[in-house]
Amino acid sequence: MKNPRLLILCLLLLPAACQGPISIPDKDMWNGAVELPEGISVPFRMSLDFTGDKPEGYFLVGDEKTPIPEISKNGNFISMVFSEYGAEIRATWQDMYLEGNYLRIRSDGTKSLRFAAAPESLAPASASSSNTALPVGNYQVSFPSDDKPDESTVAKLWNKDGVLQGTFIAPDGDYGLLVGKPRGPGFQLSRFTGWQAIAVVLKPEGTDWSGSFYAASSERPRPFTLRPRADLNVESADVKKAAVKDPNAGFAFSGVSLSGETVRHTDDRFKGKALIVDIMGTWCHNCLDEAPVLEQLQKQYGKDGLEIVGLSFEISADPEVAKKNLQLFKDRFGLTYTVLFNGSLDDENVRKQIHSQVDNFFAYPTAIFIDKNHKVRSIHSGFKGPGTGEEFQKQIREFQELAAGLVK
Repeated sequence: MKNPRLLILCLLLLPAACQGPISIPDKDMWNGAVELPEGISVPFRMSLDFTGDKPEGYFLVGDEKTPIPEISKNGNFISMVFSEYGAEIRATWQDMYLEGNYLRIRSDGTKSLRFAAAPESLAPASASSSNTALPVGNYQVSFPSDDKPDESTVAKLWNKDGVLQGTFIAPDGDYGLLVGKPRGPGFQLSRFTGWQAIAVVLKPEGTDWSGSFYAASSERPRPFTLRPRADLNVESADVKKAAVKDPNAGFAFSGVSLSGETVRHTDDRFKGKALIVDIMGTWCHNCLDEAPVLEQLQKQYGKDGLEIVGLSFEISADPEVAKKNLQLFKDRFGLTYTVLFNGSLDDENVRKQIHSQVDNFFAYPTAIFIDKNHKVRSIHSGFKGPGTGEEFQKQIREFQELAAGLVK
């Protein structure tokens, strides 16, 4: 065996792996890592299944499954495409492992990060342990700034079968479920879903913790500190509530449906109807968490005159790409409510459609609750996903109450 790297892998993997070339498994769980800037590796687990007519797979974060929308296999080359998020994984099977790149594709350039994974049937995951007590509880997150620390974010950490899990909760929603592993004297909490790649490194500082936040979208980590707090209720003076500029004018919208039809707020279909207009994007993980909640409201109150309309602002301005992404979004959750394409995330476009009508718009999603007289009754900025526990349940109750009030 001439390749020293392959020899090392053979020593680490099962003996059967060294008996000759091995084909990529038809169906297996995989362990791997994506390398962020400054050498931080984000570990992950995924499932790939090539036994059916169409390849299938998902990334696994704790118990949370994120489907891989498009998987293709050509010989030893595998591609996993996440069109909604402008992301793609391209990797080649090297006898015992996949190696390639995770690509974050944007109009101003493409960022490429190293990607590698091995099937669990060949390389079972090794257990890790730490003598440091798990930092379970609620925490205030303080990000330093030139003026004063940004304390609009909180963290919730818990013990799940001996494994540290948690999430950070910002004014626009949570970061998604994070899963921890020991790292030196502290821990690293990570999340990789094929398009979202983040890591939080924690080090103990007495009863507090110091940390660094890493993301595929950033070149440098963002430092922060954690200190215990009693609850997760944060009302930051720096984050003003969204409100319509003219309460008497209602909220105007138009967008393009999947069938190519232009839909407007003045259409007959909306007359005498209560509306929930959701400003969202198929790339937004908080929007993914919110969509099933909105669908439940549509089913529950649709007969009473409620219409839900999603206004989607996409990474790409290409209508064909948007149509594909919106169809994937609707199919993923079985959505029956209307979702419209409203163009790209370009500042000028969003400013024209949203900022011109709403003061302090800052979050995707933002749900606008409109009564049957088409007066805006409430605006809810951001969304906290299932990983926030009771915070998530409180939001569901709030949405239920607001929807019920609109159709009375």
